[in-house]
Amino acid sequence: MGKAPGGARSGQAMLESLIVLIVLLAGFLFFFDFAYGAVSRLLLANGAARAARADAVGYNYFHRSKALRVGMIPVSGRRLVPDGGRTVDGAAGELALVRTYLQSEDWPESYGILDYERWAGLSHTVRHDGGRCRVDASFATPRLTPWRLAALVGVDSPEGEEQTFKARWEIEDHASLYLKR
Repeated sequence: MGKAPGGARSGQAMLESLIVLIVLLAGFLFFFDFAYGAVSRLLLANGAARAARADAVGYNYFHRSKALRVGMIPVSGRRLVPDGGRTVDGAAGELALVRTYLQSEDWPESYGILDYERWAGLSHTVRHDGGRCRVDASFATPRLTPWRLAALVGVDSPEGEEQTFKARWEIEDHASLYLKR
């Protein structure tokens, strides 16, 4: 009797390929999570700078919050408002919404113009001392896919279901020279 071509090793290449694909997929997903975190930190620092600048020229909490939120749009997740009922044509339509959002005069009006799912996890505080304005901003976002997959094999995410990014920006306070706070 002759042996079958490949014998007992006929499925070995397929199994090795499957293991390599799983490792590559896990590596890609963890790289994606790392890149999302790096971009989130960079945009949060930029948003904190925008909020500090808005405070330094005399804007109130509402206007500082809008400046911070607009800076975080790329990592803010799904757009909630306008929903499926109102369509926006591409980037030009989104830009028009941002302009209208920045012109809004109060919270209820701004929520009716533009809102994103992760804006609820965005906050900032402002401190004034020695002619300086300091903005501390934080952004809480859910852990992404890699940590959910890791939980399937018993690995817990480092800090639970959410990760929080923080940024601090300090700028000279010009508004105190002209406005009474």
